[in-house]
Amino acid sequence: MERFLAMLARSLPVILWIAGIAAGLMSLFFIHRALRRFTIGKLVYKRGFSSDCVCEGDEVTLTETLWNPTPFFAFFVDVESYYYSGLEVDGVKIEKGGMRRLVSRFHLRPFEKISKTVNVLCVKRGTYKLSSAMIYRTGGERWLGSETEIAGGPKLADLKKAIPGALGTGETSSRRRLIYDPFEVNGVRDYTPSDPFRFINFKASARLSVGGAPHLVVNNYDYCSSARCFVYQNFHLPAYSGISYDEYEELMEDGLSISASLVAAAIDIGGLCSFSANCETVEGKKSISFPALGGDVHKKEILSGMAAIRAADGASFSSMMARDISRGIFNSEIFIITAFPDEQISAAASYYERNGNSVSIITLKGDAR
Repeated sequence: MERFLAMLARSLPVILWIAGIAAGLMSLFFIHRALRRFTIGKLVYKRGFSSDCVCEGDEVTLTETLWNPTPFFAFFVDVESYYYSGLEVDGVKIEKGGMRRLVSRFHLRPFEKISKTVNVLCVKRGTYKLSSAMIYRTGGERWLGSETEIAGGPKLADLKKAIPGALGTGETSSRRRLIYDPFEVNGVRDYTPSDPFRFINFKASARLSVGGAPHLVVNNYDYCSSARCFVYQNFHLPAYSGISYDEYEELMEDGLSISASLVAAAIDIGGLCSFSANCETVEGKKSISFPALGGDVHKKEILSGMAAIRAADGASFSSMMARDISRGIFNSEIFIITAFPDEQISAAASYYERNGNSVSIITLKGDAR
């Protein structure tokens, strides 16, 4: 007994030392977990796109920023978020109707802020809203709001291919009655009977007529900012059409591509442009309409509105055009984009022409983009 007590007396300091170390390690472990939970609850996360409106086929940058406002280290912090199939994230394609999970890892020192960028390609027209993300570390996680939104407008079409002569594209002359800028000459073209006498360039005509038959050419003027353009797209699908919804959707996408290109071209040359369509929207509206204004802000508003369009028949197209006719539109260029022309559209076009407007009816046949 005495020997046992002696051995216990000699071993007791070692036992107490081991127990103390174990208790210290356990304390550090629980303190670490408490600090980790405290830190993850204080982290601030924000994200945003480099542009809030793009066109199909454009690439933008998504910037993620994480800030550690605490005096503690925050290593191995993962931020998890999901992206829609209409966006190609960091070069990875997403199957139609699916979503992609993206995890960004951060290592933060006390009071440090880190930003990371991800390349995002808009592969399909639509409105994409990212609402929340999850921050997690070993032993803790937290959902937080990080709202950001991007509007993917229609893919811009080649107007020279789709509509030769529209808004100054190509070399085909048209009957449009836009206001020309007399101080901005953009080359010459052949004279037509509808050209005013004052547009004739007599010096160039004389040079081209030397040694041959008379050859009259006129100055090709650029447009001034008072030019006005009205773009209408008809989403009505007649019962007799006999086409499937997929074919109809493709036609409407081609129409939106042409509409967006006309709007962008008209505003980029300094003109005023309006867009109207009898479609449904993601908000449940039955039509969409923008006034004839100019500037980059207005162009973005129209493209963002186009991003929210659903390929579905909405309000009456003839009623929508009659509303604008009643307001009075003069000396403007009118574009009517439709897959199925009818008598009502022809009547509206005739009325516009009688008021001094130039009217172009564009019949969709697919593959215009």
